[in-house]
Amino acid sequence: MKIVKEGDSRQVICPECGLTHATYQLRDVNFNDDSGMVKNILAAVCNHCNNVVSIPKQSTAKVRAEYNKIKTPIDVRLPAHFLDILNIATQKIDASLGDSFNKALVLYYLHALSSNRFSQNDLGLLLTSDLAKAKASKRFSVKLNEKSINEIKSLMASQKLKNNTEVFKSLILRINEDIVQPKQPKHLAELQNFAAAFA
Repeated sequence: MKIVKEGDSRQVICPECGLTHATYQLRDVNFNDDSGMVKNILAAVCNHCNNVVSIPKQSTAKVRAEYNKIKTPIDVRLPAHFLDILNIATQKIDASLGDSFNKALVLYYLHALSSNRFSQNDLGLLLTSDLAKAKASKRFSVKLNEKSINEIKSLMASQKLKNNTEVFKSLILRINEDIVQPKQPKHLAELQNFAAAFA
């Protein structure tokens, strides 16, 4: 990969000006789908019309990272005891953590299960348990990037889950089985390492 510097110049084809020259400058650049922008990246700017005409490869990592920050809000209704399960699980992982860790734990399980690092076996069957059958009186809200949305879709397909609520219920019921119920929680060392970033 050729690394370009601010102030470097190159010949380009500009949509407005045709064959011309551009200079690399720091610019804020909108995403093509107008969902946001990435700030302060090196971009080739047309010397005539002052429009961004291209982005060098070295800037694509920052563009990708900013695009991945775009979040979709997901709201589900859960029985009150599901949030108790998360609080107990959090305390068993690290007693110094508050309930702000609960969402991170659920998303960690989402990733670990969808990538098959943790077993998906009988995940859907957990929804037939007695714990799953209760009035959904609490709201659980998370903001997810595109990667997490795709992980939800993957779990829906592999476990025949119907909607986001069933996905989050099954994740929390698995957390109950893995962490809350056993004397020695599963994956404890891994989860404690993950939790250390939140302490």
